Amino acid sequence: CFCATGATIVSGAMAERTMLKGFVMYTMLMTSFIYPVVVHWGWSGNGLLNYGDGKSIVGPSLIDFAGSGIVHLVGGIGAVTGAIFVGPRKGRWDADKESEFEGHSIPFCVLGTLFLWFGWYGF
Repeated sequence: CFCATGATIVSGAMAERTMLKGFVMYTMLMTSFIYPVVVHWGWSGNGLLNYGDGKSIVGPSLIDFAGSGIVHLVGGIGAVTGAIFVGPRKGRWDADKESEFEGHSIPFCVLGTLFLWFGWYGF
């Protein structure tokens, strides 16, 4: 569940700029190799972010309540890395094509917010 959440963070950052095949390969790499290593560092008590003796390689040890820190760390760094590799959306920032992109729909923004609230309360 947490591993898939990290992958969905990446999908939002690279939306509309990658083909499905490339995204699936990136997600498989991240969830098969990168995520398990970072999770071991943070959650095992014996990894690089060790909390057993109160020290880690980066200073004080990591205490990750409910696992959200590691999940968002891996997802966020994966998202930034993916966005850097795929680059900006083509044509999105061209001055002559500015009128082709419409603004946000306020009703859809409110509906999306309600869906998120419902999901958070349900969780």
